[in-house]
Amino acid sequence: MARDPASPSFVPLARAYRRQGLHEAAIRVCLRALERQPEHVEGHVLLGALYLETGDLERASDEWSIVLRLEPDHFDAHRGLGFFYLERGDPEDAERHLSRAAQLRPEDPAVAEALRLARERRAAGADRRPVHRDPTAVFGPLEEDAAFQGAFVVDGQGLVLAGSLKEGGAGRAVRLGAILGETLAEAIRMVEHLSLGGWEGVLLRTEQSTVQVSPLGREWSLVVVAAPDAPDGWLRRTTSQAAELARAYLADNHE
Repeated sequence: MARDPASPSFVPLARAYRRQGLHEAAIRVCLRALERQPEHVEGHVLLGALYLETGDLERASDEWSIVLRLEPDHFDAHRGLGFFYLERGDPEDAERHLSRAAQLRPEDPAVAEALRLARERRAAGADRRPVHRDPTAVFGPLEEDAAFQGAFVVDGQGLVLAGSLKEGGAGRAVRLGAILGETLAEAIRMVEHLSLGGWEGVLLRTEQSTVQVSPLGREWSLVVVAAPDAPDGWLRRTTSQAAELARAYLADNHE
């Protein structure tokens, strides 16, 4: 490792540090090696486990997300993200990851129990789901977070169906939606023309904001506006929560 930080021996070395309780040393070894081998799946899995054991759940979830981009059917990553989302109060994403983990290893009792809890909590949340009368208040539960600058739903023509922004309110959302509608339509046409598959999202970063655009089904899209320094993990979680709120509103008002 001293001669070649990219050597595959970093995994057993980090594991040895881990067994000795030297988690910080193990994390440093993984980070140094992964800078040179960013697609090393087991390195990211090990780093996620180390972050989990040191109590850094946010970074652990980020590592598991990287693992799934590299290996979509990795059991440990699906299980880890399932438990993470369950603890964070997001039963929909928890169920999605735990269902896949249960398919990969049906005999795992911890996954089966967590999946049962996720389904129960999702059903209970659906029973209590409020019908939103004010479309600008759909994303109210997210507004206490300082990094959250607002969110709104647009249709294929850029018409805002719900939501607003903290600064400028619904009026600014309407203007931004009209611009994004045209830009997004062009991006989707380009993806289809190049046969790149269905689009999953568009990320825009500016000096003042980070803008995440995600599909909601039909011709609807979700736009989440956040602080420019919002961490990737926070942005993914907040977008997932905003999507759940948006789908609830659309089911009650536009189905």
